[in-house]
Amino acid sequence: MDQNFNRFQGKAALVTGAGSGIGRAIAMRLASEGADIAVVDVNEQGVEETAGMIRELGRAAYPFTCDIALVQAVEATAAGALEKLGKIDILVNNAGTGDSNAFYEDIDQALWDRIYAINVRGPFFFAKAIAKHMIDNGIKGRIINTASTEGKTNRGGSITYASSKSALIALTQALALQFGPFEITVNAICPGLIDTPIWHRSDKVMDIPEGSTIKMVVETAMDSRMIKIARVGVPDDIAQAVAFLASDEASYITSQAINVCGGLEVH
Repeated sequence: MDQNFNRFQGKAALVTGAGSGIGRAIAMRLASEGADIAVVDVNEQGVEETAGMIRELGRAAYPFTCDIALVQAVEATAAGALEKLGKIDILVNNAGTGDSNAFYEDIDQALWDRIYAINVRGPFFFAKAIAKHMIDNGIKGRIINTASTEGKTNRGGSITYASSKSALIALTQALALQFGPFEITVNAICPGLIDTPIWHRSDKVMDIPEGSTIKMVVETAMDSRMIKIARVGVPDDIAQAVAFLASDEASYITSQAINVCGGLEVH
């Protein structure tokens, strides 16, 4: 992690899904450059661990356990984070979930509603609450949503996950249009094959060494020339892109869905 930058000194950020993986990497990156962080995740142990890591960097960190599928929990968490931090300049809607490529006959209303609640509805209500604070206080803020390359080109055959990430990209564009007059930018990051704890669940199920599943998938993608950079993506790859979009250098970038995927997606 490069700590030579100080782009977020005096800034405050709220990062969801920050208890592990990509969300933790994003929170740590923003903190390493000077930001204080509201650490949000459904996993209480995870948020406490991330908050402790941020404090070791000398930054303030406030852990919030929140199921973002519940609108009241989102609103309460946003209010709590604003009370603790005093303001929020950067919102990163990173938390998400998937359906493990469930076959269409196996998708019921509960699964559908849960995935859309976490991947689309939760990010909207966080954005609604935080953007109102930004607008009321004249903050030229940054809102960044973690979508997916699957939201552009559905390679895996997922129905609910891929369609929800497409919806999140469309939400990003709509919010960018509405918040643009206030100089609040809204963008999405579209990760490809990134080594996160989600992949390691498959390793446990198949009783194979940790990291084997993602390594196998990436090697297959490289053999077929779908991926152009010959390595597995890591959470810091996403965190660096988020940090750029959150910075002043990206003040004229909005409504974009930016691929961070080693060339897996090309549009």
